[in-house]
Amino acid sequence: MRLFGILAASLIAFPALAQDEGSLRQADAAQHQAARTRDADALDAMMHQAFAVNSPEGEIWSRERTLALWRNRGIGHDRFDRFVENVSLDGNVGVVAGREIVQPSTDSIAGKRRADGGQPVERRFTNVWLWKDGRWWFFARHANEKVAK
Repeated sequence: MRLFGILAASLIAFPALAQDEGSLRQADAAQHQAARTRDADALDAMMHQAFAVNSPEGEIWSRERTLALWRNRGIGHDRFDRFVENVSLDGNVGVVAGREIVQPSTDSIAGKRRADGGQPVERRFTNVWLWKDGRWWFFARHANEKVAK
């Protein structure tokens, strides 16, 4: 019982111990997994109320629009690999950035837009996370398809 009290006191006294690069990477990996599997409920649970995405479709989508698209299969991928190249933390803000290789599902907006038979495409991404109430909240995202040089 004494050990439990010490652990509980430590968590209260040092709540920021979980606000580190490791926990940020875990949150981002959970978002990636939810996106890979089209788990809209998991995405809903991690998205901040003010979430917005600057989408590869050239539009800014609200949290509500983004979740609706996940739920009705407007967003989805047959392949979705993420390569984190940078993680930055400052106060209660965390940023995860890098590149992704995605193959849009044929029933998604991107799959319907593309005329290349659903070939994989490389894109750049930035995910912004907010530390609040003892956890990371998915706050904003930007993703764009890499243009061939």
